[in-house]
Amino acid sequence: MAGDGRCLKLFLALSIVFLQNVKGGGKAGHSHNHSHSLRDAKVTVRCIERERQALLAFKRGLVDKFNLLSTWGSEAEKQDCCRWEGVYCSNQTGHVIQLHLGYSLPDEIKSQLAPALSSLTDLDLSGNFNESQIPEFIGSLTNLRNLRLFSCNLVGQIPSSFGNLTQLQYLDLSDNYQLQPENLNWLASLSSLTDLGLASIDFSEGQIPDFIGSLTNLRNLRLSSCNLVGLIPSSFGNLTQLQHLDLADNQLQPENLNWLPALSSLTYLDLAFIDFNGSQIPDFIGSLTNLRNLSLSFCNLVGQIPSSFGNLTQLQHLDLRDNYQLQPENLNWLPVPSSLTYLGLSGANLSTVLDLSLTNFNGSQFPDFIGSLTNLRNLRLSSCNLVGRILSSFGNLKQLQNLDLSGNQLQPENLNWLPALSSLTDLDLGGNFNGSQIPDFIGSLTNLRYLSLSFCDLVGQIPSSFGNLTQLRNLDLSNNQLQLENLNWLPALSSLKNLDLSRNNLSLPSPPTPILSTTLYRTNSSTSLAFVYLSDNHLTSSIFLWFSNYSTSLVLLDLSNNNLSGFIPDFIGNMSSLADLDLSNNSLTGFIPDFIGNMSSLGYLDLSDNQIEGANPNSFARLCNLRVLGLQRNHLSGQLSQLLPRCAQNSLVHLDLSENVLKGH
Repeated sequence: MAGDGRCLKLFLALSIVFLQNVKGGGKAGHSHNHSHSLRDAKVTVRCIERERQALLAFKRGLVDKFNLLSTWGSEAEKQDCCRWEGVYCSNQTGHVIQLHLGYSLPDEIKSQLAPALSSLTDLDLSGNFNESQIPEFIGSLTNLRNLRLFSCNLVGQIPSSFGNLTQLQYLDLSDNYQLQPENLNWLASLSSLTDLGLASIDFSEGQIPDFIGSLTNLRNLRLSSCNLVGLIPSSFGNLTQLQHLDLADNQLQPENLNWLPALSSLTYLDLAFIDFNGSQIPDFIGSLTNLRNLSLSFCNLVGQIPSSFGNLTQLQHLDLRDNYQLQPENLNWLPVPSSLTYLGLSGANLSTVLDLSLTNFNGSQFPDFIGSLTNLRNLRLSSCNLVGRILSSFGNLKQLQNLDLSGNQLQPENLNWLPALSSLTDLDLGGNFNGSQIPDFIGSLTNLRYLSLSFCDLVGQIPSSFGNLTQLRNLDLSNNQLQLENLNWLPALSSLKNLDLSRNNLSLPSPPTPILSTTLYRTNSSTSLAFVYLSDNHLTSSIFLWFSNYSTSLVLLDLSNNNLSGFIPDFIGNMSSLADLDLSNNSLTGFIPDFIGNMSSLGYLDLSDNQIEGANPNSFARLCNLRVLGLQRNHLSGQLSQLLPRCAQNSLVHLDLSENVLKGH
């Protein structure tokens, strides 16, 4: 339940910050790096008049609310349509051959482009339409080589006239989940296709059409997240030129994959989220020696990883995450694919690998050969039931940027190799160690942007060397037994956005002390600190003095379940960006001050379980964005109608005033 509360608070905080910083409306823009070689080349001929008129007629059929086609016009300086936005002409003939209008048009297109623009070879209308059907005229543009209609929120059937586009080489209809692909027989006519994208189109538990296997020129085929069922057609074995195959996230039955070895040109294979129903990884996948990217995550695979994977010498990305019954007892093939930059084994049960009786690892407790994969950039071995020490050979992984060893039973006795990983930007060692101190040399990893040591049962102080982590953006030290006597390293972390020190043993000595007055409370360093979690500690109200340094940047502040007492300090009212404030379950007294009413960004305010006696008339005056207000179990009295202004009453979705003596509620 505590996790649910934090998610709600974080959601509200982010929502309010978004609403405050985003102005305007309309369709979200997407930038596409189309080639501008035609535009940049010296144009020796002007556009053809009938094609210019056709484009103007096309524009007249649109409602260009945001004037995105402002360069299209009849004015003298706009006579050459080859200079118009999104229009590309042949330098030899002057014919319009490409229209790149992705994310540029209104919701519905009623105009026609054909037949005047019959020379078109490239048409990009992606990101337009919004719940309208595919325009029928597209099927008459028989010279098209490339057609992009992805992310259009299209509905209805795909016109059978698409079968006329026999010269089409590239077709992308992906991310149109409401399209009805009931009749795709026209696809068989597109024998020139090299790239077909049908991802995220709902096939409504239909099967993969067998005739796709007749498109023997295909290089790229994307059918992920299509709600497909049944067997993968064996005719796929005919697609011998295929380089990219994505069938992930379907309900396919992978019983017969014997056609796969025929696809010897494959460089990318994604079968993630396909239920192998407790079967083993097919050994013949190891024969696809051109593979660079292989994903078999969340596949319910069992047994060992085939040693034939050692043949995949060009593999760069291998993802076998969350196959909890995989038994990687023999991973001696791993050093062979020396090009690996990503290895995902999170969730695989590696407990048997670390049994000292296993000779595969020469009696060690951790697969030592991982240290020989010197090209690795990403290594995730979270929740693998690993035990013992992390081997010093990990120090060879000098290009590693992301290391996740969380959720194991590792011990920190030998982490001296960590400083060698100077390229690390993300480090997660949470859920390990069990009662040791934070190693001081973690402060030498100066490129870190994310660091998690949560749930490690850590004790002692946070090293002052953390002040060297000036690029750190997220720091999670929650759920430990850390003590807080010195925070003078924190102001140096000017890039820090998220700080989680909740559920520790933190306390602050009462000021004044030399350390607190000179390096903690009066630091004027710039900061981007936005989200601070300090709940479930032993902090007193002296912590408020520290927050005076961060008055303009904080978005979320959680000090619930501490030892705060006295009045709510005035300078909280200067926290102009604060969207989420949780001071619940403390011993705060007095009235809710007027300045709270000026904090118009607040969307979540929890002052429950304190000893607050009442509220002033202006305490909530301008809280028109307030969604959640918790004041239960205080000593509030008076009229409810005087407590909340009308705008706050309209915005609230959760209000708890229970166990007070208020009237009129």
